[in-house]
Amino acid sequence: MQRISPLRSSIEAFNKFKASRAEKANKIKENATQTNPFGITFKGKLVAADVFTSSKKTEEKASVNPFKEKMESTSKLLASAWAGTINRFSSIKQNAIAFGNKLKDNTIAFAKKVQEIGNTEVKFENPFKYTVGNLQKQPVNDLRAMLTAELQGA
Repeated sequence: MQRISPLRSSIEAFNKFKASRAEKANKIKENATQTNPFGITFKGKLVAADVFTSSKKTEEKASVNPFKEKMESTSKLLASAWAGTINRFSSIKQNAIAFGNKLKDNTIAFAKKVQEIGNTEVKFENPFKYTVGNLQKQPVNDLRAMLTAELQGA
């Protein structure tokens, strides 16, 4: 029976962990073959410049025309930029709609709160009702009745 030291077992566990991390990193690199130079998506899919390539094969490939190739690449980039612009405008539109809905909901909640506050009745009793001078002029029976009424109200 072989005895394994804690240090040796931890080194083995670390090496296994390191190997599994390297494997996962390689799988991620293999799966990440698509690049997105414009950082845009169209209906959940990446849009790249090669999306706009023509499916027709031209016979003029034999005679290479650098001006024509430059124009084709420029048109591809313009089409990609246009798709990106459309995507940005649609996201701005969605954000504006969400902001407007939130503003509407907050305004309605505020109006309800103002109406609720407006429907409450506020009463202020006369602060000079029970001054010492007024109470001295009252008969004792009236003072006793006032005191019992106040105590019952409390």
